[in-house]
Amino acid sequence: MKKLITFALVFASLALPAQVRVTFVGASITEGAGTARPATESYPAQAQALLGDAWHIENYGVSACTMLRHGDFPYWTKGRLGEALASRPDIVFIDLGGNDSKPQNAVFIGQEFADDAESLIRIFQSLPTHPRVILVTPTWFSRGSYGISDKVSQEQVCPALYEAAKRTGAEVLDLYPVLQDTPQTLAGDGIHPDTAGARLLAEKVAWYLKAYPQKPAEFMTIDGMADNPFITHLYTADPSAHVWADGRLYVYASHDIDPPRGCDLMDQYHVFSTDDMVHWTDHGEIVRASDVPWGRKEGGFMWAPDAAYRNGKYFFYFPHPSGTHTGSTWKIGVATSDKPASDFKVGGYIKGMTSYYDPCVFVDDDGTAYIYNGGGGACYGARLKKNMTQLAGRMVPMEGLVDFHEGPWVHKYNGWYYLSYPDNHIDADGKQYNRMHYAMSDSPLGPWEYKGIFLDATDCDTSHGSIVEFKGQWYLFYHGCQLSQMGNLRSICVDRLYYNEDGTIRKVHQRHHSYLPRK
Repeated sequence: MKKLITFALVFASLALPAQVRVTFVGASITEGAGTARPATESYPAQAQALLGDAWHIENYGVSACTMLRHGDFPYWTKGRLGEALASRPDIVFIDLGGNDSKPQNAVFIGQEFADDAESLIRIFQSLPTHPRVILVTPTWFSRGSYGISDKVSQEQVCPALYEAAKRTGAEVLDLYPVLQDTPQTLAGDGIHPDTAGARLLAEKVAWYLKAYPQKPAEFMTIDGMADNPFITHLYTADPSAHVWADGRLYVYASHDIDPPRGCDLMDQYHVFSTDDMVHWTDHGEIVRASDVPWGRKEGGFMWAPDAAYRNGKYFFYFPHPSGTHTGSTWKIGVATSDKPASDFKVGGYIKGMTSYYDPCVFVDDDGTAYIYNGGGGACYGARLKKNMTQLAGRMVPMEGLVDFHEGPWVHKYNGWYYLSYPDNHIDADGKQYNRMHYAMSDSPLGPWEYKGIFLDATDCDTSHGSIVEFKGQWYLFYHGCQLSQMGNLRSICVDRLYYNEDGTIRKVHQRHHSYLPRK
């Protein structure tokens, strides 16, 4: 009997799957500073509890350490690096970079950070186990302490991390936004997560490891969204995002014609949709200038559109001039369809609207619809009739906006109305780079109370955005020119959007761009 028991135990041990060994290298947040019991409450330790016995996690975090060899406390000189290298990892997380944003360290970032990160990655990749290496971005914090700078982290450290990943084939886990919606989970210094905050980081780590037990063969960002820009096969701008009754998220976008001629040649609106924020379908063209019987004979000038739904019919709103000289001949045209992404038929235009562009249509909870447009510093709004093609009242100016340029967008959250728009910002070199501002009101037609900037300038001189809730998460859609580096050949992007407890909007974190191959 003793032999049988021994044989059974041996057989059972052989049948068990091998553990996946995961090593964490990092600084104070990795070590668990801010938690009551770092040994069991650091985010690597809590990830271990979430993942279970099939995973074996070891934590080699050392407070205050830098990625930079020239940093004031380089991880390179700590004995824990040798221990981490000896841990025989299958996967390595490197969570270094926050301390590099301190003034005494930041002076070296531009010249050395990406090189030092590459060196550390390759040291781990050269181990006999040839582990996957996953870089971790610095996390969001509510206030700067110890000289750590959010601005330096986002504008210098993160791009350098992505550069190192591109060189080495490493992955990047973007933990920056995880704590943005829960500032109460930060410890007293406003930087380190407490036990609850560490749990949120651990949940993200555990989700990623389970979702991608192997390195993704095609790029899917670690926060469950396609990379920015998420449409790459043609140039698109001015995304108008909506969720319809079928549960999908649809984006109606303008199209920058290549080669461009300013924004004059814009034409051929497309519709894109998704049910998971990762895989996007191009439903093709729905309207072009030649479909518009009252439009200018030269075509072009099909600028930022919007869409709405009522009683089984979809309405597509687009700006287009009726005359050769666009200034005073802008009209807001309407096309209709029984489908959200095809078979649109162009009708007339909405009479009585101010001669501006960039329409936005907002349907309130009681079914009342409102339409807005603007340009050249002026913004107007009015109620629509139930037919969605006629005004129910006169256009009135939107009062209380600061530095309005164009592109109004109205949405509602927790009883508050929000009007967001690009500004007229000119940078220090005299170049225009729009930022996104917003104002709040208890009425869809204002007056509005200005609240500030929630999206900094992208790499593009223009900006245009829409805000929508999808499956319990709010998103900001906007455009940049990452693919072309030309302000008139743009590409649409999306990032998560978060609110503060008082309803104000937090600054949107712009994700960095893909370094892994696309299909």
